[in-house]
Amino acid sequence: MAYLIAAISAWLLLSASTALRPGRHGVFAALAYPVGWAAGELPAQAIVAEAAALGLLSWWGWPTSNWLSLLIFVLASVVVAENLALVFIQFYARGIVRRALASSSREPLELPHPRDDVFGSWWRTALQVPYHSRDMQIIHNVAYGPEPRHRLDVWRTSTTPQNAPVIFYIHGGAWTFGDKREQGRPMLHEFVRRGWVAVACNYRLAPRHPWPAQIEDVTRTLAWIKKYVANYGGDPERIVVAGGSAGGHLAALLALSADDPTWRPKDVEGISDWSVRGCIPFYGVLEMTGDETHWHGLGGGLRILLEARVVRRPFAENPELYEQMSPHHRIPLDAPPFLVIQGGNDTLVDVHVARDFVEKFRRVALARIYYVELPFTQHAFDVTASPRTSATTRAAVVFAESVDAARAKPGAALVAGYRSPPTELRVEISPGRWVDALDAARELGPFAVVTSDNPFSQLVDGSNNESHRRELSELLAERGVSVRASVARDPSGQWPDEQGFAVLGQTPEFARVLARVFDQFAYYDVSTAGILVRQSQDARVLA
Repeated sequence: MAYLIAAISAWLLLSASTALRPGRHGVFAALAYPVGWAAGELPAQAIVAEAAALGLLSWWGWPTSNWLSLLIFVLASVVVAENLALVFIQFYARGIVRRALASSSREPLELPHPRDDVFGSWWRTALQVPYHSRDMQIIHNVAYGPEPRHRLDVWRTSTTPQNAPVIFYIHGGAWTFGDKREQGRPMLHEFVRRGWVAVACNYRLAPRHPWPAQIEDVTRTLAWIKKYVANYGGDPERIVVAGGSAGGHLAALLALSADDPTWRPKDVEGISDWSVRGCIPFYGVLEMTGDETHWHGLGGGLRILLEARVVRRPFAENPELYEQMSPHHRIPLDAPPFLVIQGGNDTLVDVHVARDFVEKFRRVALARIYYVELPFTQHAFDVTASPRTSATTRAAVVFAESVDAARAKPGAALVAGYRSPPTELRVEISPGRWVDALDAARELGPFAVVTSDNPFSQLVDGSNNESHRRELSELLAERGVSVRASVARDPSGQWPDEQGFAVLGQTPEFARVLARVFDQFAYYDVSTAGILVRQSQDARVLA
């Protein structure tokens, strides 16, 4: 019995050591995830198991051999110490997540406290078993297409309000396995209890169905949500997409390809807007070429998987295809807001993949992006309902709630209010010298006028407008955009003055996206020929 207990203790020690410092070469790399994952997610249970093993040995009879007795004592002590460190790391993640959101230069977010969780109570977190409560209604296996894997689940409660926001979750599994019932459950439970409608889908799997079957299916699911989620109480215009690992890749690719019709189902009509409000990739595969600049030694394994089982075409002969399926290579100017969450000890998706994606996003896109990097955290950390998972769930909720505001339709009165005239549009072409916008165009050339005041033409207090103006000003300064201050006045006095910027030397698309990022219905396109009011959605001129 003593030898068995020593072996158990040695295994628990190896697992905890692997969780704290996983190997990245040879057999150690192969064992890093399967061995280290459980230790990293279940350290309290490991301490209990070690205590139970020692208790069993005491009942059975402590070994009389001094060296064996000392070995068991040393092993047990190290096991407890390492797992206590892992417990501390899980709770320490709360502060990491809070600081990551609060330190953002663009619209910092305040992480709620654990007591604010609706579903993730302390005892559910202690159990770490992600089961749902009885009041959750799950509509299983709704068909969204003709294939056997074209099935989705819809989650809600009996009290979910009409026109609720929608969280669309995509499971992972290396594009070759996985199921909608297995992943993301702690987070989805919290969203549903907070009044969201959750949708989780299956999709066709490789190698039987090689790429692009996977992105085609999640795009088809998005089409189903746009057309039918209102029947389940969801708002088709308020969708946030999320996913883990391969699901994080598909979620990011879906969010970044709203204007690309390549993967849209040909048999679905009546959808003009394929965009989502935001995207939350957890440990997502955000770079798909296996470039070691981003993968730091793990790219070869990814490329082998893609070439042999997923894409089934060699990279050397199809580099454009691999770049097309790579979120890192597809970040557009008008990308939606992102929250990227990544583990620092991930041995399946290197942490630099996430870091480099975030860095490029900040250079290219105008929307805000938040990045949470969790120290000593392995892949798939959010499968169990741990203290760390509850922290990232709170981050996902506060991010999603920051982008899900309902957008009223611009009615005739609102459209009329944008017209200039009657709106007085003035520009400060030099310090203290304000002129009419048309006169400014004669001196400065054509420009666009964008404001951040009163998002979606809903009055907000002065401090909020001031905060948005500061964010807009800093963004334009970071991009080196030449601007002049502007102001739009309602001569009737029924609407307050709105301050903004005349944006010089930029493309019409830049102005449109800038207005949309700051939640404006419209912006002004000014030239010596006149002033046009354009919709931020598609740049059409308002009647």
